[in-house]
Amino acid sequence: MDWSAITRRVVLAAAAPHPDDVVLLLGDDWEVATNLAGRVAQVVVRSTVVGPPVPPNVVVQLGLDWLAAPPPGTSVVVMHDSLRTLGPDAQHRLIKALGAALSPRALLVVGDVMWSMPLGVIDRPEQYGEGIQHAPTVVGFELLIRESGFLPDTHRFGVGRAVCVALRG
Repeated sequence: MDWSAITRRVVLAAAAPHPDDVVLLLGDDWEVATNLAGRVAQVVVRSTVVGPPVPPNVVVQLGLDWLAAPPPGTSVVVMHDSLRTLGPDAQHRLIKALGAALSPRALLVVGDVMWSMPLGVIDRPEQYGEGIQHAPTVVGFELLIRESGFLPDTHRFGVGRAVCVALRG
């Protein structure tokens, strides 16, 4: 079973963007970018790699600092399989920065590896992909989300996958 593909579908459904929305995608998931582009006014992708050709309403910002302010009018921020590419301190700074920059009622949707039990008791954690050493726990991530001004609703998929949908309060 491809848990990343399942998580991607949940992230796309949870983002539920309005046609007038500006979406900020942090990471290299070009499938998410293309899907969202067909549903919103603009998608701004902050990526570390050049992707395939994208629709005209997708703006790609290569190598930009994810902590830079979101584009004006951003109402949805999406991350799929990219949170764990950051170390714990960078994750903390990113979520805090998003909490400070986004307006009330903005949505943050994060789908990634998030541990629901201690890593030492999980059979074959390597099956969850690269960067697992930086994957947060569900409890720790929800605490960070709350401290940053968001109201989280996390959906777990087994011991290692979750999608957190967080409304900026």
